[in-house]
Amino acid sequence: MSSALRRVATAAQPMIGIAALIAAWQAASVIAANPTLAPPLGAIARQIAAMASTDLLNDVVASLVHLLLGYGCGAILGLVLALLAARSEWFAAILDPYVEFLRPISAIAWIPIAILLFGVGRGVPVFLIFYASLFPILVSTLDGVRSVDRGLINAGRALGASRRLVVTNIILPAALPSILSGARLSLGVAWVAMVAGELVGADAGLGWRIMWYQEFFSMDGVMATIVVIGAVGWLLDALLRALQRRLLAWSPTTGARG
Repeated sequence: MSSALRRVATAAQPMIGIAALIAAWQAASVIAANPTLAPPLGAIARQIAAMASTDLLNDVVASLVHLLLGYGCGAILGLVLALLAARSEWFAAILDPYVEFLRPISAIAWIPIAILLFGVGRGVPVFLIFYASLFPILVSTLDGVRSVDRGLINAGRALGASRRLVVTNIILPAALPSILSGARLSLGVAWVAMVAGELVGADAGLGWRIMWYQEFFSMDGVMATIVVIGAVGWLLDALLRALQRRLLAWSPTTGARG
């Protein structure tokens, strides 16, 4: 098989899964014969088109604002805490019990407390996104920093590099693959937490729109919004993967995939 055919086959693989999912849903719609339970694909497509001409953009923007605030704060704090823990065994010993205690607790478990603290509005989804995105990037960054070759660090110090230069020119570039992997994992769980937070504690966004349609028993609207959530989440992940390939172009494995 030529390289061109291999590229076409590789590109077509995701489409096979999507086509199978579409066929399964359409079959379920026909078998159920109940548009309320399983609306046909045509009805979902018409609903998406109707949403696009009304409030879809506002809902997407509201969700992206929630994501930007929560994910941005969680990623920055996770990165800073990981660097501090990597530099100080004393700080790492203090931080570790808190991380290992809080990390297994789902962000969704904090919804009642978040509603009590922030009420209905932007605060609930932002807090849940922050909480969900903090730990994956913290743990991944810490593992990446700790795996940096000590010989490189010692060589930099022997050549007179300051602590700041060691961090920016040696540690961060060497740990960048782990940092970006953690960032991608954080983005996925942050998007899930965003939907959960908007379902119960927001007054705008894609998750809130699902509840809005549910109140009117519009399964077409619910399913259309779910499709939009999946599409936007896929697009965000694709953008992050493209950034990952660009920043890690020097890596043999990344370059081969990109």
